[in-house]
Amino acid sequence: FDNGHEVTYAVLRFSARGEDCVALKSYPYDWQLYAYREDPKWFNQETPLWLGSSKEEPTSSQFSELLNSRPEFKMSKNMRQMQRMMGNDDQ
Repeated sequence: FDNGHEVTYAVLRFSARGEDCVALKSYPYDWQLYAYREDPKWFNQETPLWLGSSKEEPTSSQFSELLNSRPEFKMSKNMRQMQRMMGNDDQ
């Protein structure tokens, strides 16, 4: 995005560890980082969870580090889906 102008608004989509992630930039604030997590109350519904913020444009490796530090994402998306299918909901 570095074309000599300050970014006023941007949305970046990432996939990190199989999770859908989004970075949102709104001038003059830092990048806000989110990951989507399945909502156990609603079938096929995902809820964004705030992971943190970054002064610089984030990378997928930064998202991976943040995901690894959160208990909600201790299991991969596929493992969470298998757990729900077996009736062992981790929510």
